[in-house]
Parts: sequence; structure tokens; C-alpha cells
Amino acid sequence: MYKKIIFSLAMLGLLSNVYGMKVVATAEQLMENYQKEVKTINTKQLAELLKNKPNTKIIDVRLRSDIIKQGGHIKANKMTNISRDKLEFMIADVVKPDETFIVHCYTGNISLLAAKHLKDMGYENVIWYKDSFKGWKEAGMETRTPDDYIESMLFRPVEKVADGVYASIGELGPGTYENTGHNNNLGFVIGDNSVLVWNGGGSYLLAKALHEEIKKITSKPVKYVVYENSQGHASLGGSYWKEQGATIIAHEIANSELIEQGLRIEADAKRRLNDKFLGTKIVLPDITFKDNYTVDLGNKIVEAKYFGYAHEHSDIAIWLPKEKIVFAGDLAFYQRMLPIFEITETKKWLEAWERLELLGAKIVVPGHGDVTDMAHTRAHTKDYLLHLRSEIGKVLESGGGQEKAYLIDQSKFEDLDAFNLLAKLNAGMVYKLMEFEE
Repeated sequence: MYKKIIFSLAMLGLLSNVYGMKVVATAEQLMENYQKEVKTINTKQLAELLKNKPNTKIIDVRLRSDIIKQGGHIKANKMTNISRDKLEFMIADVVKPDETFIVHCYTGNISLLAAKHLKDMGYENVIWYKDSFKGWKEAGMETRTPDDYIESMLFRPVEKVADGVYASIGELGPGTYENTGHNNNLGFVIGDNSVLVWNGGGSYLLAKALHEEIKKITSKPVKYVVYENSQGHASLGGSYWKEQGATIIAHEIANSELIEQGLRIEADAKRRLNDKFLGTKIVLPDITFKDNYTVDLGNKIVEAKYFGYAHEHSDIAIWLPKEKIVFAGDLAFYQRMLPIFEITETKKWLEAWERLELLGAKIVVPGHGDVTDMAHTRAHTKDYLLHLRSEIGKVLESGGGQEKAYLIDQSKFEDLDAFNLLAKLNAGMVYKLMEFEE
């Protein structure tokens, strides 16, 4: 059969020469020729590449709607979605001409054409992932979805934690345009008289989306909104909640930070959210507290509690003493590696953690990750901090420099989301902080 096809093509070529007929190449012929011209990688090779070079850039050329319908995208530190129709126009904003990067789609066909065109444009180190997302997913490799709740701006549907207690779990990765800044956990508590919302949300529209979900469950008014800290995804939705007449509560340090850094927080979100930033602005809290603040929703007591410096200086939690449920905010991370900033004081974070554990919570809604318990958040937060400080301490005691800090063994935590992105950064930051720690 193959010989017949070759013969037929040869005859067509001969006829075109003799009679001037124009022969059009088929898609199959183009694909076969292009595969010879571009560099190719398979699933096993790509997994190995990402293991050794986790910051290798990956360009998914599918439409965002197809990514959602087809089950998500490859989990990688540097995954970017540029649809095929915009690729040639946007590629220069993402990769350098001499940079090695991967291009893929769902089955490999469209991305092969894309890889060939990019190579023709001068991107010599473009690599076509021939198995593409379908092959990656079938091989059981890790994936992520930009949206688990297509009908809403929330990342995932609201889930019931207990009677009158609900959580809205955010994306484990960074806040993006695709997830409307919903990369932290939101929640709400319904009492006999009113509703308290945990975290204002990362934008006006995201807060509105959460309110739409609340209204599906209860007609009671949202009377209180509590910011877990001064970060944008905790406070930027405050502009929506103030329109609803809610009273906003936060720690006194968060209030000071919002006054000092509000314009920067707004600017960062506006740049990231673009048109989804509509209506968004920083709103300062109406009520601030130092240690504790209690709210009675009617047969539901909620205590806002400050345990001391943690991931940020203004981190708080809310505690439901009757239900033994804590919304821990950034005091507790689960399923993803916690990031350590210059403001983070890991020694004090561990002290705050000890005070958090004294609550005896049975259910934990962490700042990031699924609803869980203290044992799981302890393993991904306290145990990680202790390990990091112990290993960095050994480097400092031996007189080692920061370059040795980057080499400490963190493999025990390599299954955590964002490990490849954050592990070495965290080690370097803790080294600098512990170097001058009293």
C-alpha cells in the first residue's frame, strides 16, 4: 500500500511537469515533512527534562476553553497558554530567541504546525512535544486546571465543611487572570441572624461571585467580612462587600500595611487582572483588633484570633469553638509548598503555630489547599519549617555560604505543589534571615 502511494505521488509530480498541473500537498504530507524539521520530545523525555530543569518554559497553544474541557494543562513551573491564532504575535513576550522551550496542544497536530512556524521565525530551540496533553494525561502525569468552575469566577464550587460553614478553595498556584486572583481559600459562616465572610477576595468581581454562591444557600445578609491579612487576595474584594453594607474586620497591623502599601497592591492586581479588575479597590477595615475579636452571628460564635508574626506580620485565623473548626489562613499551608518572604520570620511563625495547635481544631481550612485536619497541615507547614531551619542551621554552624544553603536536601517535601519553584528560593531566604537572627 505504501509503495502504491509513493508511486501515485511520483506520477502526480510527473503529470504536473508535463501538463502544468498544480499538485497540493496533503496535511499528512506536511506533518510528515515537519516532523523531520523540528526537534521532538516524548512524555518520558519531557518528564525527565522538567525534573532536571523545572523552569523550562512550556507553551500550550490550545484555546482556554479547550484546556478546561479537555481536563486542564501540564503542571509545570513555567507553563504559559498562548492560543495558536495569537502565537506568532505573542511569543516574543514569553521566550527569548535562543531559549529552549516546549510547544504542545492536545494531540500534537496543531502544535507541530506551530513549532515549524516558530522555527521558521528563528526560534531554533523550539521543541515539539508530540504526545501533547492527551499523552501526558494518559501517562498519569501531574496536571492542573485553570478553572474547576466554568460557570463562576470562583476557582472551584463552594463546599460544605459543616452545618452553616462553607469553604471556597482557590487554585494552588499564583493568582492569575484565568483564576481571577482566586488562589487562596475563601469561606463563610451562616448564623441564625447573619453571615460572616472569611477573606474579601482578590477582586470586586470575585467577591460578587462568592456572594452569588452564598445567596444560593441563604437569604441572610452578609454582615461581617474578615481579612486574614493585608494581601490583595484577602482585601481587594472589600470594595464589593462595603457596597453590601458589611462591616470589615482585620488585625491592626493589616490596617497599617494597607495604608502604606494599598496603592502598590492595587497596581499589582490591576496589571494581572486587566478587565477583571473592574470596581476593585482597597477598602480599609472598619474594626481592628490586637489579640481577639468575637462576633455573634446568632447561634454561631466566630472568634478572630491573632497568634503573632507568621507568614506575614498581620496573619490571623477565625475559630469556631463549638464546631472545632479553624480557618487558619496563611498560618497553615497544605498540599503546596509555603513561600518565604523577606517579611516572614520563621522562628516566630513556629511560635504562632504552637498557639494555633492549642485550639484543638478537628477541621482546618488552610490558607491554601483542601479542607483537612491539623496533622496534615502540621506535616506541610510546621514540619517543613523545622526541617528548613534545622538544615540551614547546620550550614551556618559549619561556616557554609549561601550557595550551600541552596543544596540542602528538601526531597521529603518534593511532592508539594510548587516545590521546584520555591524550594531553593526558600532555602536562600531562610539562610539570609537566620544569619542575623537573635
